[in-house]
Amino acid sequence: MKTQSHDPRLVIAVIMVTVAMGALDAISLTHLQVFTGYMTATVILIAVHLVSAQSILGPGLLAISSYLVGAALGGRLVRRAHSRRRTVADLLMGVGALILAAAAIWWVDMTWRYYVTLVVLAVAMGLQTSATRHAQVTDLTLPAATLLLHGLVHDSRLAGGPARGTWRRLAAIFGLFGGAVLGAWASSLSVPIAIALVGLTITGAGFLLYLRDHPLLERLENVSPL
Repeated sequence: MKTQSHDPRLVIAVIMVTVAMGALDAISLTHLQVFTGYMTATVILIAVHLVSAQSILGPGLLAISSYLVGAALGGRLVRRAHSRRRTVADLLMGVGALILAAAAIWWVDMTWRYYVTLVVLAVAMGLQTSATRHAQVTDLTLPAATLLLHGLVHDSRLAGGPARGTWRRLAAIFGLFGGAVLGAWASSLSVPIAIALVGLTITGAGFLLYLRDHPLLERLENVSPL
């Protein structure tokens, strides 16, 4: 039976988002002390800090609740009568705009910038997860290394699988790792610039999905899915 292939441009866009997510989670953990996109880790951090001298219960719960607001909004937006590519593009452009707004908030050093930035980024990440889920790229419905590593080996020749999606998974794993390294490094120089770069990357992924019938994209549209 033939396996359904992925839209190659959606694959590229989601891998771009994965790189950006690695960077943003590194920035969030370093400067906000919680994750704004990886909620599993935020829940674990809250639990660990409850038995330590330093509690992040307030910021952690704020991040989770804001993420859920973004997820609810994203759930509504993906149910509009548009093509999959157009819907994902719209959401990614919105996510990029929110992240750029968060960078501006941190830059101007406004009162309560920590909490406002945390809320804006977490809402954006709820939207981002809706976008990547709607793209329906295997193992990349939520950019996280666990599913990628498991799928890489589970579907490998060693495990008796078809080894489909190997390059896609490897690209996402290295993208996630590389993004985290770049995010940690860039935020050590300037937090708002690092956040802005994440926003621009996600905006670029959305813009890629808007382009139609461009000569530079002919090969991308005709290559075998990653």
